[in-house]
Amino acid sequence: MTYENKCLLSSKCKKAGTPQCGELCFPYIKLHGEKGNGGALGLAGIPKLFANKLMKDLPIEESNPRAFRKLNLYISDLVAQVNEGVGLYLHGTPSETNRKGCGNGKTTAAAIIINEYIAARVIQDVKKEARLDDVPALFMNVSKFQNTFNSMFRGTLALKDTAAINYYKLKDLMSKVPLLVMDDIGVRDATEAFKSEFYEVIDDRNNEMLATIFTSNVPIDDLVTILDDRIASRIEGATIPVSFGGVDHRKRGI
Repeated sequence: MTYENKCLLSSKCKKAGTPQCGELCFPYIKLHGEKGNGGALGLAGIPKLFANKLMKDLPIEESNPRAFRKLNLYISDLVAQVNEGVGLYLHGTPSETNRKGCGNGKTTAAAIIINEYIAARVIQDVKKEARLDDVPALFMNVSKFQNTFNSMFRGTLALKDTAAINYYKLKDLMSKVPLLVMDDIGVRDATEAFKSEFYEVIDDRNNEMLATIFTSNVPIDDLVTILDDRIASRIEGATIPVSFGGVDHRKRGI
């Protein structure tokens, strides 16, 4: 049994599809873990919908050619971009056919960037060019991060204590991971307390020159009206904006 269709490195590996391709392959275990659902990809928290997708699988070249070119350019030198702390702000552009600017490939693109980055880092590790971090990249939906924060203030004292431990572990990881995706920022109201926590993560990452990919339905110039000046300023200063137009592909059959 080969693992050619299961391994993220199959399109980059000379052994793909050969008898040497399988569950005992060291790069495969680094990427996917021994059972195929762990490794660096498992720790990254990428939604299953985007598992094993690479830039060749991003279907926006026709609908968003400018965004596609920018992403290709970024990924062509991805490890260097991340090492230099260069992030992206992937945002929707409202139109008559898609008034909210959603469902046009932003989250897919962000997940693909993580997949491409982890694959590149595993190759570096195998070649002994650079050691692979324990968690090289993390995908975090901002609403889930906000829910984790809110859970510290609900339930019994024991539940609050457990929630606080989980929250601060997550916040620490988000502040330190080499590449972080913060998906769907600005989709819901936030308290001043959560905005301060959110700001601390972004500020820590900016100070340490760690790359962050943001996705949002809100153009960066309008972000200040939803969050605040400090957050918007930090995001704008650390990212390259990439605009996504086109139809909402989540509306099946339309």
